[in-house]
Amino acid sequence: MQNITIENLDILSISILVNLYEQHSATYVAKKMNIPAPKVSRCLQNARLIFNNPLFIRKKHGLVPNEFTQQLYPIAKELLQCSNHLQQLSTSVTALGSQRVNIYASDMLAQHLHQQLNQAIEQSEIHVSYKLHTQSINTFADIESGALDVAIVTESNHELLQFYANALEITPLQKLNHMYLVSDALHPILKRDLDLDTIADYPYVSAQDLATPTSVDPFIFYCQQHHIQCRLANTDNFNSNLSFHDLQPLLAQTDHLALLPYSKVYEHSNLLPGLHVCCLSEMETNRLYLSQPHPTIYLVKAKSNRSSTLDDINKAINRIVSHGLH
Repeated sequence: MQNITIENLDILSISILVNLYEQHSATYVAKKMNIPAPKVSRCLQNARLIFNNPLFIRKKHGLVPNEFTQQLYPIAKELLQCSNHLQQLSTSVTALGSQRVNIYASDMLAQHLHQQLNQAIEQSEIHVSYKLHTQSINTFADIESGALDVAIVTESNHELLQFYANALEITPLQKLNHMYLVSDALHPILKRDLDLDTIADYPYVSAQDLATPTSVDPFIFYCQQHHIQCRLANTDNFNSNLSFHDLQPLLAQTDHLALLPYSKVYEHSNLLPGLHVCCLSEMETNRLYLSQPHPTIYLVKAKSNRSSTLDDINKAINRIVSHGLH
């Protein structure tokens, strides 16, 4: 018998050999395996060459295994079973990889989250795919219903989140300590002192995507507290949750202003042609948050969702936010 090597011992030939041993008919095996009869013959001939043995004796009632094949059969059967187990393992891994985690994040964050999350998943070898959503009418309801698996939200008033604490796990990730003014590159405010009172002189665009429906933009809240008239810009032609790129048509060549707590808006201001982004002074930021808490980024998931894969995704998001996604 010739030496048997992996290169010339293929699974199809083993499968045909096992089926011929059990069925005694090449025609029946061809129908059962849904392959042409000539291919069954070629694979049988291949096996005969590999083992240097006729393997079967043709008789009136079909193919009868010889003594060598009777010894070979249990080994071939075991190889075939191992092959099936490997196929099942491959299928399960593929199925796991095809499971999709639905993640919500404000467009202000999602703009920069996608690439970093891809890298984190690849480095952590998490076998999962995900879809990033930037629109949700009620994020918490979508988490509870299972439409979303995890959400990255921003909120100033932590007490408002306690309403959802029975069903949802709400984890603080990062307090947002800075505020960034976004305006047209030639806006007249850039020639003035940048303080909260001066900002209130111009139409204000509220672009913060706060978590709860009753949340109030921190600057609007400040104006209400100090009885300052805050003129809101008209955003009727835009979605309720303004996206990163909505800022450009809203603010360019107008006297409108926006205040955002996300450093990525500052770092990627080059993606907003014609606009200027600058950091509000520490003194003015402290004034803004003197009687209200700083906004914080939270990670939200359903308490009932015990998926270890989701836990891995959440850990990756936590690392990304902690290292400066905000």
